[in-house]
This record gives sequence, structure tokens and C-alpha cells, in this order.
Amino acid sequence: MSDQSAPPMPQPTAEHALLKEHAGTWKVACKFYMDPSQPPMETLATEKIDMIGEFWTVSRYETNFMGAPFVGSATMGYEPHSGKFVSTWIDCMAPVLCTFTGKQKGDTIHLEGSFFSCMTNSVLKHRATEKHINKNERLFEMFCTLPDGTEVKMMSSHYRRA
Repeated sequence: MSDQSAPPMPQPTAEHALLKEHAGTWKVACKFYMDPSQPPMETLATEKIDMIGEFWTVSRYETNFMGAPFVGSATMGYEPHSGKFVSTWIDCMAPVLCTFTGKQKGDTIHLEGSFFSCMTNSVLKHRATEKHINKNERLFEMFCTLPDGTEVKMMSSHYRRA
């Protein structure tokens, strides 16, 4: 195939420009809601986010959780053909690949996924929101729906650029 007959290369969209703003190092104030009758567990984390080309981010998240080092990694991108953001998450405490898809409404990306929960030993519906406060600050929250249909907040992470 000659260069003249090759299809045009995809171009980044406004959604990709938003993801590009995530690149860099972030200080993260985390709250984990392990027991609704107790105050959340709080910890500080760092997350380094790199761009993979113009379309994807990949991160490395590090903190201390329940007295042990905790490392996680996320990918995030936007698929113009589906009109959806797509994201994955893995970490050192769970043998589960978490996947989310969703759309942006205003300044917030709304994501949903269903994946195995080690806490309940079953597949649970999860949802997350990521509110973009400005280029140097954002708020991520995650919820899950328990087998009885009750939705509970699992965590919140307040990101500030380092």
C-alpha cells in the first residue's frame, strides 16, 4: 500500500485533549469507606500519569493502605467510534481486571462497569465519577451496588497537581 492510498491517521478529539491534561504527577488525598458505621480510612497517595501517544493515559498509583504498600495502574482513553471513555484498573491487592466505560456530562466523566469483587466474592456493578475542577485539581469517587441493591460509596480521591 502506498502512502497516497493509506487512510488518514486519526486525530485527537476534545476528549483526548482533556485526558492530556491529566499527564503529570499528582498528590492524592484518599478516603476509603470500608465500614459505613465508621469514619473513612484516610491516606495520601501519588499518581504519575503519562501519555501514550495522543490518545491514551497510563498511570502508576502508590500509597500505603492498611499498613502495606499499595500500587495500582490505570489506563484511560476515548473511543470516537463509540463516543465513550474507556478505562482499566489493576492493583497489587486484587487478581481482578476492572474495566469501565462512560460519557462526559459537563465537567464530569461518568463511568460504569461490572466486575468481580473480592470483598463479596461476586460480580458487582460499579460506577465512578471524575469531576474536573480545573487543570490542576479533580475529584474521583467510586461506588458499588451490593447484592441487595444498595449502592455504597467505596472511595474518594481528591487530586492536586504536584
